[in-house]
Amino acid sequence: MESLLSLAELFNEYDVSHEDILAVLRPSGTTVDPVVDLMARLVAQRQVEEETKEETTEKVEITGMERQYWLTPVKSDEEQTVDECIQSLVGEEKIYAFGERTPGRRHLKLGDYICFYSTGKGVVAHAQIDSLPECKEHPKVHHSERYPWIFRVKEAYLYLENPIVIDAILRSQLDAFKNRELNKSWAWFVQATRRITEHDFKVLAGGQQESIISK
Repeated sequence: MESLLSLAELFNEYDVSHEDILAVLRPSGTTVDPVVDLMARLVAQRQVEEETKEETTEKVEITGMERQYWLTPVKSDEEQTVDECIQSLVGEEKIYAFGERTPGRRHLKLGDYICFYSTGKGVVAHAQIDSLPECKEHPKVHHSERYPWIFRVKEAYLYLENPIVIDAILRSQLDAFKNRELNKSWAWFVQATRRITEHDFKVLAGGQQESIISK
């Protein structure tokens, strides 16, 4: 019973889905990928939360006038692929949705830029944030109970067939990997929504952002 209560707490406190909980409860057999993936995402979320706390403590919180840059992971589920999700929400509806516990949700501002990482594939799109997140339902958002915070985007660029692969060469160009071993696991970088530098955004967008970022 205590273990079940702990799972319930994870569901409430973190960006954990119903499918994640089922993956833990079902016999894993010879594959533990779902459980490992869940553990990695929880660790990444905690890391991002701690980074945000440190920024606040050190009084380097982003001011209302400064533009921010974000990287957010997108995963396939039983209903749609990442490409379908990005095409539908970002490409057609010009929106995106965050969960209650998505790191950075409360820090999004108009004019920020965000790029979208397709798990196991690469960065496949970027856009400019055009509204603050609002808690509401949208007919195109799957699992809207999990992702109720909707915000508009504009000037979206999709390159689903030509993703920006985050390989060792590209990672060597990123501020986020300075003083890190490039050959070690880097899943922490793409497991949870995080703030990135302008330089890293430009690298991850493959130079295609030049047409929309104005100084």
